[in-house]
Amino acid sequence: MAPLTLGYWDIRGLAEPIRYLLHHNNVVFTDKRYSFTSGEWPKDKFNLDLDFPNLPYLFDGDVKITQSTTILRYLAQKYGVDGKTQAEKLKVSMVEQQVVDLRWFLLMTTVFKENTEENRASFREKAPDMLKSFEKFLGGRKFLVGDGVTYVDFLLSETFDFYRYYVPDVCKDFPTLMAHQARIVGLPGIKEYLNSPTYTRWPIVGPIAKFGGSGPEPKRD
Repeated sequence: MAPLTLGYWDIRGLAEPIRYLLHHNNVVFTDKRYSFTSGEWPKDKFNLDLDFPNLPYLFDGDVKITQSTTILRYLAQKYGVDGKTQAEKLKVSMVEQQVVDLRWFLLMTTVFKENTEENRASFREKAPDMLKSFEKFLGGRKFLVGDGVTYVDFLLSETFDFYRYYVPDVCKDFPTLMAHQARIVGLPGIKEYLNSPTYTRWPIVGPIAKFGGSGPEPKRD
């Protein structure tokens, strides 16, 4: 069988938690990255036999799917990082959507609002309430659900890192989340990936974003 292929832009974006999952599970895969300026994706888009042509996409044998969360769920089930029991799987599903809300709360500001101090200040006031729930939920555990890593840990780690770029002063007030992220990026496979030439740390999102999509990498914290 041909190696699995993950297609996405040459940014972190929606595909980075998927890359974390694959690297942590030592999966051999083709990390197909499209440039925003090459014109390659428009040429490929309708020639890949995808039901809903979009990025990211995943090819795994006869499986051809799009939508980042669907890809994460599929791979998590395949590699056993979606919860060990039915109760854990249900909780993972709930946490997944909570992290998606956390991510969209940030993206609604960084993508669509001008990168001004006024907008940052407004976000800075609201962000703690979003982060407190995760700090409380994690408590003294190493991982979000159960005693082992699940795909929602990758999702939260990547989302929280974007928060650290945008409001680093706020994130320092959440040591449990800081420790969780450090734990995830230090996992076998992920640690090596993050120190490899394959990894793109910046930009995080596409160039349309008002913050995180272009320019020099800012200080994180």
